[in-house]
Amino acid sequence: DDLLQPVIETLKDYCQDFHDHLDKYLYRRLMQDLLSRFALSYVDAVAGKVKLRKGQASEKLNLELHRASKFFKEHMDGAAVSETLNIVRILISLIDSTPAMIFLEFFSVKKQYPDLPLALIEDILSKRDDLEKQQLKSILESLRQKSKGDTGSSLAKQRTLFSKLKNYSPLGSATKGRFL
Repeated sequence: DDLLQPVIETLKDYCQDFHDHLDKYLYRRLMQDLLSRFALSYVDAVAGKVKLRKGQASEKLNLELHRASKFFKEHMDGAAVSETLNIVRILISLIDSTPAMIFLEFFSVKKQYPDLPLALIEDILSKRDDLEKQQLKSILESLRQKSKGDTGSSLAKQRTLFSKLKNYSPLGSATKGRFL
């Protein structure tokens, strides 16, 4: 099931039309917005999966990330594409982390993205097939306890692409809706 390929092909077709008919500035802005929305939709889709098989999921996600990155780099600056799609790389690294490393991985990412919603991480980790229920409970409790102390810092108020996820507030409580 390659569900991303038709999406990429459709975007290629649309982007060619946009490129032909839009002013250069407007085209750049459109592509930036399209990339952000793609990344947010992708994060939302990964979080909505029923089950994540550790090896298979990360392999497939890396392949899809490569395809998406290649497509967007044909239309935009490569550094901007890499920076925006980094939020997907982060999720892949959390899916791929060993249970012992999840805590360190999460707080390493939290330094770069202080608005990373804990609820998103909880959703993703709860869908990993390699974590026992008790092990998951212990990991999530450790993350919650450590996260409680970080909510008041000025760094925690910094907004990144994760702030645009409406299903997840930066403080961890799920909200209604999709994304901005």
